[in-house]
Amino acid sequence: MIDPQDQANRWIRQMEGKNGLKIIRLTDPNFLRTLENCIRIGMPVLLEEVEEFLDPALEPILLKQTFMQGGRLLIRLGDSDIDYDRNFRFYITTKMSNPHYLPEVCIKVTIINFTVTPSGLEDQLLSDVVRLERPDLEEQRNELIVRINHDKTQLKGIEDRILHLLFNSKGNILDDVELINTLNDSKVTSGVIAKRLQDAEATEELITTAREKYRTVATRGSVMYFVVVDLAEVDPMYQYSLKYFTQLFNTCIETSEKCSDLNTRLRVLLKQTTISVYTNVARGLFEKDKLVFSFLLCAAIMRERNEITDDEWNFFLRGSAALDKERKEKPDIPWLAQAMWNICCDLEDAISSFTGLSDDIQKCHCYVIVGDLQVSINPQQWEGYEPVPETLDMEAPVGNWQERLTGFQRLLVVKAFKEEKVVAAVTNFVRENLGQPFVESPLVDLHILYENTDYNIPLIFVLSTGSDPMGAFLRFAKEKNYLEKVHAISLGQGQGPVAEKLIVSAMKVGDWVFLQNCHLAASWMLSMEAMVKSFSEPSTEIRKEFRLFLSSMPSKAFPVSVLQNSAKVTNEPPKGLRANSRRAFADLIPEQFEKHTLGMDWRKIVFGICFFHAIIQERKKFGPLGWNIKYEFSDSDRECALDNLKIFCIEKSVPWDALIYITGEITYGGRVTDAWDQRCLRTILRRFFAPNTMDRDYKYSESRIYYAPDFATLNEYRDYINDLPIIDEPEVFGMHDNANIAFQVEETNKLVTTIINVQPRLAAGGSGKSNDDIVYDLAESILHKLLDKFEIEEAPAELFELDEKGRMNSLTTVLTQEVERFNTLLKVIKTSLRTLQKAIKGLVVMSEDLENIYTSFLNSQVPKQWENAAYPSLKPLGSWVSDLVLRLAFIEDWIHHGQPTSYWLSGLFFPQGFLTGTLQNHARKYNLPIDQLSFEFHVLPYYRQQSEYFAVRDQMKYGERLELDADLPEMEDGVMVHGLFMDAFRWDINQMVVEDSIFGEMNAVLPMMHMEPKMQFLPSERDYIAPLYKTSARAGTLSTTGHSTNFVVPVHLSSKRPQDYWIAKGAALLCQLNE
Repeated sequence: MIDPQDQANRWIRQMEGKNGLKIIRLTDPNFLRTLENCIRIGMPVLLEEVEEFLDPALEPILLKQTFMQGGRLLIRLGDSDIDYDRNFRFYITTKMSNPHYLPEVCIKVTIINFTVTPSGLEDQLLSDVVRLERPDLEEQRNELIVRINHDKTQLKGIEDRILHLLFNSKGNILDDVELINTLNDSKVTSGVIAKRLQDAEATEELITTAREKYRTVATRGSVMYFVVVDLAEVDPMYQYSLKYFTQLFNTCIETSEKCSDLNTRLRVLLKQTTISVYTNVARGLFEKDKLVFSFLLCAAIMRERNEITDDEWNFFLRGSAALDKERKEKPDIPWLAQAMWNICCDLEDAISSFTGLSDDIQKCHCYVIVGDLQVSINPQQWEGYEPVPETLDMEAPVGNWQERLTGFQRLLVVKAFKEEKVVAAVTNFVRENLGQPFVESPLVDLHILYENTDYNIPLIFVLSTGSDPMGAFLRFAKEKNYLEKVHAISLGQGQGPVAEKLIVSAMKVGDWVFLQNCHLAASWMLSMEAMVKSFSEPSTEIRKEFRLFLSSMPSKAFPVSVLQNSAKVTNEPPKGLRANSRRAFADLIPEQFEKHTLGMDWRKIVFGICFFHAIIQERKKFGPLGWNIKYEFSDSDRECALDNLKIFCIEKSVPWDALIYITGEITYGGRVTDAWDQRCLRTILRRFFAPNTMDRDYKYSESRIYYAPDFATLNEYRDYINDLPIIDEPEVFGMHDNANIAFQVEETNKLVTTIINVQPRLAAGGSGKSNDDIVYDLAESILHKLLDKFEIEEAPAELFELDEKGRMNSLTTVLTQEVERFNTLLKVIKTSLRTLQKAIKGLVVMSEDLENIYTSFLNSQVPKQWENAAYPSLKPLGSWVSDLVLRLAFIEDWIHHGQPTSYWLSGLFFPQGFLTGTLQNHARKYNLPIDQLSFEFHVLPYYRQQSEYFAVRDQMKYGERLELDADLPEMEDGVMVHGLFMDAFRWDINQMVVEDSIFGEMNAVLPMMHMEPKMQFLPSERDYIAPLYKTSARAGTLSTTGHSTNFVVPVHLSSKRPQDYWIAKGAALLCQLNE
């Protein structure tokens, strides 16, 4: 039985309890012994919580391999034959909501899906609501159901008796007195019953009508439950049972404000149940997932009321899936980009409400407002606009999109045209539709949480890095006068049995037990689960005052049954520079801080270390711009750095060199594994921890808000920290304002990806195509775009010419390696697409891999199977395929037309190999040692767009030079490359130096570049050394070279500013963008 909500489990226990039901699990050491005994004496057995694979020892029972021997019915179990009692019953349940059982398992068992459905749960909740609101109605209905059932059974009994008498009647049936009398009696009885049934059914109809008035509350409950249950897909700790949910729902109905007017009462119930579910569930969610939950809740309620259509929801999450859409030609308007025009056309095609948008953006200013956020689709003013009527004419509407669109459609506009504002817009959208409480974190008060616990309901603290609930817990225990009765133990190796004894003794005397770090004792979790389950058994000796508190990091090993039936609360360290610094200064001791021999210098150094710690923690929010890898710096790092200060600063002098080295390379640097992150860490440390930071006028940032103040007491420093801004601007981190946009886009992507991961696959919308048709056509479209394979043999002989020493050009070797890699990728793609098309037609089985590709296509994502065979890329499916087509064209062009004048570095599978090949050619040409060669980079005042370049390359012959290349200088040595992008800075083509980004321009294009090999070359100290990465993720796995697999080469670029300026900004070069 597929039983994620435990309904089948409870039903079996109730039904078979009187027959001596035995409950076992495959993890029990004696489960086969129990099974053997039950088979012998004919007792029912429930095997619960199985996974997708069953123990082979169960095979004879599942196949009922019984046989007769000496007049006895036997079955072979393990290595012995045992008596088989025919009264034996075997039930198996799984908590998995969507298990994939192999066909050989399915044919041995009867599979029943006990998963609750929305309509089924709605009926259950309706009974609960009516039972609590109108107990008379529910009682009457139940009596009626019993009576109707009894009457129908009586009628059936009469019919069966008549049939029996007719069947056994001998001779003339008119002479059979008993039969005649029975017929007469049954006629009278059936008449009475029929009348009674008629009356009962009429009464039932009246009761049903009265009950239906409460349907809206039950529907809301059902909708909310399925949102709550989907949260388990986000994090394994977000588990809530149906039993917990119904208790919460019913308690809310009982305690909510009563009212005699039904409509008012229904409004109160809808509001209170929604707030209650949000508050209780959101307490157990991490901050990053609270908005996801409230938005899912809001969207589910609105979708149930048909205020959001499937087409709109699908477009919000997935955008437009088609690769080769025929769109109207883009008008020649200076501010109208092709991407923006495409979005307008896609919105018009997907959702009828947007009809006319592509025309309107040419006529007038189009904008939408979501809460306090206004988003413009086009510029506010332009000379080509026409006057727009002030009132909206629905017959021929022009402009006024704010009035023409629904709330969710306005949200679609924000998602399409201003992606970085989606999180703010979603927050406003939820606030407008559900209310302010749904965008605020519910109050986490241990007093309230304690009310939700019981002797058999534990409280779980879900931890995140740097959080520790122990202090707050001990303060709460002290307030309850229970401090002496608290037993705390940190779990780890060998601590399980100790904790077990602690729980057993505490149960008897009614003490509290706190088990910390449960994730470190994964092997003991099954024993803990059994103990927690035993709390609810009547035979267990347990005091009502007993409480169990648990803390754990998110872990799949944590027992689901404990999670589902417990109160949960997340414990996270505060976010932001102010909160981080406040926490650091809360731990300082006044005497040590105020009365040091170094005086003011000591206080400034301590403040600098604490602020540096806050900065490196908060930089993580900017993603790869902050750190390539997110490091888990903890409070202990800061404490260790402060302890080093105490040791080294006993005298009246500060050994800066030693302290900077220890802090930057060991205390903090010891955690940092990426070489470019280490460079960044040292740069940041210099801003907050160096001799010049002691100067009276030294400020940490250009805004002059942040500095180490000249105060004498710890309380003054705490007051200064409390007055710092709540929202941290990028400038304090040394970053550009665009970093905030990058952070907001990242937040949007996380929100949308999280929602996609918990969504069931949507049925096709109003396009008329089924999902199968969409995926099949997409597969067909991709197959047509891609060639079968490269034939390197077709290349002209000139490409393979050898030099006087019989050596082939190294770049030709690079080309053959690239061809091999692309051919492998093409084979994977083409094979999977053709198999997928066959599976859709039903010619082959839809395997798990094919299912994943199918789902990826619907979500506009690149299938994992392709990613594993391909080059690193973060593009969505449509852009990824277009990019692949360009890469294939680049390689094909190289094969047929010889070496290009300028190489598209981004189009190579393995650019590092190309760079090595270039150095090798130079080394051979001049007989130089290759290990002493490196590149000197000369940026050229030319730009090249790969797609435009290939449009004219097609008509060329081998070795021919294009007109586009005529202006380019001839290069004696090295290669010219193009196709690179700049992240967090731009190139000033007039001054030929790197410069700050323009606000809103996230990734400027780097002009063409000449890479010239030089012997023992050292770049100028004024140049900025920018790392070149394949993708904007920057992080990769550490390769044998000691560098990340995502890293290509360091590039030195001319700059007028010091290196530290660009390092703090996270400035780098990229081979490709995410779109």
